[in-house]
Amino acid sequence: MNHLPRIARAGALLATNLLFISVWGFAGISKLMNGMPSWFPGKFGKTFLGSFPGLTATFWLLAVSELLALTLAVVALVRVEFLERKPTAVLPAMLAWSLFVFVQLGFGQWLTNEFNGAFQQFAYFSGTLLTLHFVMNPSSRHTSATS
Repeated sequence: MNHLPRIARAGALLATNLLFISVWGFAGISKLMNGMPSWFPGKFGKTFLGSFPGLTATFWLLAVSELLALTLAVVALVRVEFLERKPTAVLPAMLAWSLFVFVQLGFGQWLTNEFNGAFQQFAYFSGTLLTLHFVMNPSSRHTSATS
């Protein structure tokens, strides 16, 4: 019996989990520890975000969104979802939530006419959507069980 497909899938799921822990860990924890950066008001203060919901609320909504994604990624890792002993639940939820975080980040880039940054957020969104499809795709699970 060839276990390579199962091992490869577990490795890909683990790598996905670790990547998003890194992405959201660095982003969210940095915001939590350092607070709003000095450039933030200059970049977003003249947009409607300066009035609603306000710069402080905007910043902390983004920080909380990133920290929630980090929490979901850590929970998925602690649950050892990458081994798929039970159906994955938290890893896909983290990826779906990450899509919304990338929408937030991309919106800020579009709002401030930073089109290269907006395109990068689109690429991150697209890669995450593709990864979510991989994680949710039951046809790629345990193909060695039938051979």
